[in-house]
Amino acid sequence: MDDTPKAFVEELRSAILKKRVGQIALAVVLAQAVWRLLNSFTWFLIMPIVRRFLEGGNESVLVGTAGLISWDNVLGSVMEFLLAVVVVFYLNRWIHRRSLPTTSDTEQGYTLVGERIMADNGPNEPRS
Repeated sequence: MDDTPKAFVEELRSAILKKRVGQIALAVVLAQAVWRLLNSFTWFLIMPIVRRFLEGGNESVLVGTAGLISWDNVLGSVMEFLLAVVVVFYLNRWIHRRSLPTTSDTEQGYTLVGERIMADNGPNEPRS
């Protein structure tokens, strides 16, 4: 067993891939980002538009009196969502990255999953 940081990261990646925990975690992160974006659109974009229509007869505590759209909050939420999408995309690529076979693996006659490679010696020759 190799105790280097690189071996730890590779073992972590393979454990995440085998148990699908990584994909579930990435889906939760992406769902949370979508939820925050929708929440931001609701409170900083849609609610000010509703406030403008109800300007005269408004008695609601939720709607309030100000009618300005907070573009900095909307833009910040969109940027946060895009950053979450980029992070989820690259983490998913990292989880599903294929290991390249080394020359020692192919020389020994085993595949990447540990099965023995049978050499094809032609139709009339016996297999070794």
